[in-house]
Amino acid sequence: MKISAILWLTLPYLAFSSCGQQNAFNNKIIVAGILENTKAKEIDVFLDSEFTSIPIAEDGSFYVDFDAEDSETYFFRADRASFELYLSPGDSVFVFADSEDFKATFLLEGDHVAENTYLFEKSNFYFESKLWSLMALDKEQYFQKKGNYFDHQRESFEKLKAENEIAPDFLKVEEAYFEYEPLLFDLQYPMAHAYENKISEDSVDFPKDETKAALSQINLDRADLLASRSYTSIVERIVNDEVKEILQQDTTLNEDEAGREKAIYRVADSLLRNKFVKDQFLYNYISQNLEYKGPVSVKNAYDKFMDENESPKLEARLKSLNDKWEILMPGKEVPDFSFVNIEGDSVKLSDLRGDLVYIDIWATWCGPCIAEHPHWDKIKEEYKDQPISFLTVSIDDSLEPWEKMVKSKNMEGLQWLAENGWKSEIAQHFMVNAIPRFLLLDKEGKVIDPSAERPSGDIRTMIDQYL
Repeated sequence: MKISAILWLTLPYLAFSSCGQQNAFNNKIIVAGILENTKAKEIDVFLDSEFTSIPIAEDGSFYVDFDAEDSETYFFRADRASFELYLSPGDSVFVFADSEDFKATFLLEGDHVAENTYLFEKSNFYFESKLWSLMALDKEQYFQKKGNYFDHQRESFEKLKAENEIAPDFLKVEEAYFEYEPLLFDLQYPMAHAYENKISEDSVDFPKDETKAALSQINLDRADLLASRSYTSIVERIVNDEVKEILQQDTTLNEDEAGREKAIYRVADSLLRNKFVKDQFLYNYISQNLEYKGPVSVKNAYDKFMDENESPKLEARLKSLNDKWEILMPGKEVPDFSFVNIEGDSVKLSDLRGDLVYIDIWATWCGPCIAEHPHWDKIKEEYKDQPISFLTVSIDDSLEPWEKMVKSKNMEGLQWLAENGWKSEIAQHFMVNAIPRFLLLDKEGKVIDPSAERPSGDIRTMIDQYL
């Protein structure tokens, strides 16, 4: 498609960007586009842990509009193609790309083109640099490659500023990236290097004292940097390091089921004196646990946050996330999802009625999932004469890798595949966004625990309670 054609298609959408847009549409953001030659049926739009899926038409076109209060960076993903967009209330953006050569054909029209083109190139350079291999290098190689990477990115950023009028909020977040992201790399290096090279962390040659000293100089009161993931990650690291020390020193907290939560609040109260920074940290802590474990796991922290926070936007987001779990609470009916078993037959959850059902949602590419398999086999053997079914549900994108692993490893028992992977009915219903994920259903197919303990954990206590 020629650029002139893109501009013609853009006109209906970009008309919203003319004078008077803010008055006419207030806080509305519009994103439309065409993804040629895509196999994806939907494009996912993420803001932190929240996401929505937008249908892609047969011709590759898509359209979404929504209201926003602040400027934020949104993540878009369709199949394996992805990009970020910095968007402000009132923005209209048109996106074009050919999925067969996404990088070379990616084009933008509308608001914040300079900022978003920079983000696209920044993301591409990250992958081209193979930065995930950085941690395996020795100290000198690590510092050289890390330095070259950030020098290149800084050069691109300075060029962006020199040639364009850039949104102040965007500038602040990017400046924070260059200030805090290199330190995050250094904080991760000793443990990651030890893991990559299969050595002890104590033997890793690295200036840990210098890194620790740099961490101690961080200003924890920068409420103006809460849109920066680099800054908020540093804050989390500082708090969590202090929590770790408290738990090592105070054995009574280790014996308390809510010990870690108490330690987190103790440290947050002590270190985070800016109320908005503290609210953001606690929101991140609660939302991450709420998203994975559900409301029961964070009830006390959730109620405390709702009573004490001074951040209405965070409160609304947390409440929205909490409300999504209503259909998953203990005692709720579970739809009778369909699957295919390893023999190729169609099967349903209702086929297991009369038994407790302990479900492992996993995939062949997931290392932590596979690490649970020996524990799964052990607990399955322990309860082999009890009225409980042990069901493994793969969310692999295709049948072949799942079938190959199940057969090559002689994985016995109920081996089922959920079609459409992450988009499968069971993954969507139970809000599965990380695996392994374990579920426990009662003999009538109702929820006992929508995010149950792993077989390597203390799941036996709950199983025994319901048998």
